[in-house]
Amino acid sequence: MANLNEDQKQWVDKMIKKLGLNEYGDPKGTNYMGGTPLFDEKTGNMKDRYEYIIDKHKDWLPQSKK
Repeated sequence: MANLNEDQKQWVDKMIKKLGLNEYGDPKGTNYMGGTPLFDEKTGNMKDRYEYIIDKHKDWLPQSKK
């Protein structure tokens, strides 16, 4: 799980904006079953947005922060 502090969350949001991605760190226009990639239909659990993003973009944070 990506337990990010507020500075790290701000960095992730800046990277999304800089790279022109959607709010989930995916290419703009990406469609998701159920409307969001955060909901796991198999378990019924919701994933934290930042956890989802960092799982896909581990290189966005310094090695010691992963």
